[in-house]
Amino acid sequence: MKSTFNLAVLITGAAACACLTGCFGFLKPATTTARRFVLTSLPAAAQGTVAPDALGVGVGQVKLPAYLLDTSLVARKGTNEIEYLPMALWGERLDTGMQRVLAANLSALLPTDQIRLSTWRSDDVSAGVYVAVQQFDVDSTGRGVLVAWWRILAPGGDKTLKSGEGRFSRQGAAPGDDPSGSVATLSELMADLSRQLAQALK
Repeated sequence: MKSTFNLAVLITGAAACACLTGCFGFLKPATTTARRFVLTSLPAAAQGTVAPDALGVGVGQVKLPAYLLDTSLVARKGTNEIEYLPMALWGERLDTGMQRVLAANLSALLPTDQIRLSTWRSDDVSAGVYVAVQQFDVDSTGRGVLVAWWRILAPGGDKTLKSGEGRFSRQGAAPGDDPSGSVATLSELMADLSRQLAQALK
């Protein structure tokens, strides 16, 4: 009789647990899906007929500081403090994305369709562009900053034709409230750097 009673208690308890789980399932925290972003380039220019001797440009891999190699967007909290936004992720490697956008922007800004990425034959280009980024982020108020050194090398890579530094800032959306708006700000900063490089290449 005692064993029968214990079995009944166990069955009743299990049923109660199942009922409670079903009734209070709505109390489970909602899962939030991370969003993924990519930098955007300038609109493609309507090019006329490109001359046979149009400037060929090679765009090398963009060098980034280690803090920008994380998959999350970076928000700057102070001069020497940053935080990563776990729910705002890059949809591609940031150095690859910056190289892609830089090449697309130069194609739109220069009268040429001869843009090469990463590796090229020296006969295919008139100059190679190399960029090393020092800062590329948005602070908590939405102010974005891009600081980068750049070099334009002769096709063989053994002679520097021009070099310089780009320092750009733009005000946009705060990353905590609107990460998409912050990515748009970063894309605009890339456009600013591209214009500086296009001017140097002309």
